[in-house]
Amino acid sequence: MNRPDQVNPDSILDELSTRQHLHPHRSLQQILAEAQRKLGFCMGAAQAAIAWLRLDASLAVGRLRRSELIQLARSIHRFWRQALADSVPQSQLT
Repeated sequence: MNRPDQVNPDSILDELSTRQHLHPHRSLQQILAEAQRKLGFCMGAAQAAIAWLRLDASLAVGRLRRSELIQLARSIHRFWRQALADSVPQSQLT
Protein backbone atom coordinates (compact mmCIF):
# COMPACT_ATOMS: atom_id res chain seq x y z
CA MET A 1 0.00 0.00 0.00
CA ASN A 2 1.31 3.43 -0.91
CA ARG A 3 1.48 6.30 1.53
CA PRO A 4 0.66 9.98 0.92
CA ASP A 5 4.36 10.83 0.92
CA GLN A 6 4.84 8.37 -1.99
CA VAL A 7 1.85 9.57 -4.04
CA ASN A 8 1.42 13.29 -4.57
CA PRO A 9 -1.76 15.13 -5.60
CA ASP A 10 -0.43 15.44 -9.16
CA SER A 11 -0.17 11.65 -9.42
CA ILE A 12 -3.79 11.33 -8.35
CA LEU A 13 -4.80 14.03 -10.82
CA ASP A 14 -2.91 12.32 -13.65
CA GLU A 15 -4.63 9.02 -12.91
CA LEU A 16 -8.09 10.61 -12.72
CA SER A 17 -7.50 12.63 -15.91
CA THR A 18 -6.34 9.57 -17.82
CA ARG A 19 -9.34 7.56 -16.70
CA GLN A 20 -11.67 10.46 -17.50
CA HIS A 21 -10.27 10.60 -21.03
CA LEU A 22 -10.37 6.83 -21.61
CA HIS A 23 -13.70 6.09 -19.89
CA PRO A 24 -15.80 9.29 -19.83
CA HIS A 25 -19.09 7.43 -19.32
CA ARG A 26 -18.07 5.59 -16.16
CA SER A 27 -19.25 7.02 -12.88
CA LEU A 28 -16.96 9.02 -10.67
CA GLN A 29 -17.34 6.28 -8.05
CA GLN A 30 -16.07 3.61 -10.49
CA ILE A 31 -13.14 5.75 -11.59
CA LEU A 32 -12.14 6.47 -8.00
CA ALA A 33 -12.29 2.77 -7.10
CA GLU A 34 -10.02 1.94 -10.04
CA ALA A 35 -7.59 4.74 -9.19
CA GLN A 36 -7.60 3.69 -5.54
CA ARG A 37 -6.62 0.13 -6.46
CA LYS A 38 -3.74 1.44 -8.57
CA LEU A 39 -2.44 4.23 -6.28
CA GLY A 40 -3.45 2.87 -2.88
CA PHE A 41 -5.09 5.96 -1.42
CA CYS A 42 -7.68 5.56 1.31
CA MET A 43 -11.19 5.15 -0.11
CA GLY A 44 -12.51 6.93 2.98
CA ALA A 45 -10.45 9.94 1.92
CA ALA A 46 -12.02 9.81 -1.53
CA GLN A 47 -15.52 9.66 -0.02
CA ALA A 48 -14.72 12.58 2.29
CA ALA A 49 -13.43 14.60 -0.67
CA ILE A 50 -16.58 13.88 -2.69
CA ALA A 51 -18.76 14.99 0.21
CA TRP A 52 -16.65 18.07 0.96
CA LEU A 53 -16.74 19.19 -2.68
CA ARG A 54 -20.42 18.26 -2.96
CA LEU A 55 -19.88 16.10 -6.02
CA ASP A 56 -22.29 13.43 -7.21
CA ALA A 57 -20.41 10.11 -7.21
CA SER A 58 -22.90 8.62 -9.68
CA LEU A 59 -22.18 11.34 -12.25
CA ALA A 60 -20.26 10.32 -15.36
CA VAL A 61 -16.64 11.33 -14.83
CA GLY A 62 -16.59 12.91 -18.30
CA ARG A 63 -18.96 15.59 -17.01
CA LEU A 64 -16.42 16.93 -14.52
CA ARG A 65 -14.40 20.02 -15.36
CA ARG A 66 -10.62 20.08 -15.07
CA SER A 67 -10.85 22.40 -12.06
CA GLU A 68 -13.11 19.89 -10.29
CA LEU A 69 -10.63 17.07 -10.94
CA ILE A 70 -7.81 19.22 -9.56
CA GLN A 71 -9.78 20.01 -6.41
CA LEU A 72 -10.76 16.36 -6.03
CA ALA A 73 -7.18 15.09 -6.35
CA ARG A 74 -5.87 17.64 -3.83
CA SER A 75 -8.70 16.92 -1.42
CA ILE A 76 -8.19 13.16 -1.60
CA HIS A 77 -4.51 13.63 -0.81
CA ARG A 78 -5.24 16.01 2.07
CA PHE A 79 -7.92 13.75 3.63
CA TRP A 80 -5.65 10.71 3.16
CA ARG A 81 -2.79 12.42 5.03
CA GLN A 82 -5.21 13.51 7.73
CA ALA A 83 -6.64 9.98 8.14
CA LEU A 84 -3.15 8.55 8.57
CA ALA A 85 -2.16 11.26 11.05
CA ASP A 86 -5.34 10.60 13.07
CA SER A 87 -4.56 6.88 13.20
CA VAL A 88 -1.07 7.36 14.72
CA PRO A 89 -1.13 6.61 18.46
CA GLN A 90 -0.43 9.62 20.68
CA SER A 91 2.60 7.87 22.20
CA GLN A 92 4.34 7.99 18.80
CA LEU A 93 3.81 11.73 18.49
CA THR A 94 5.79 12.68 21.62
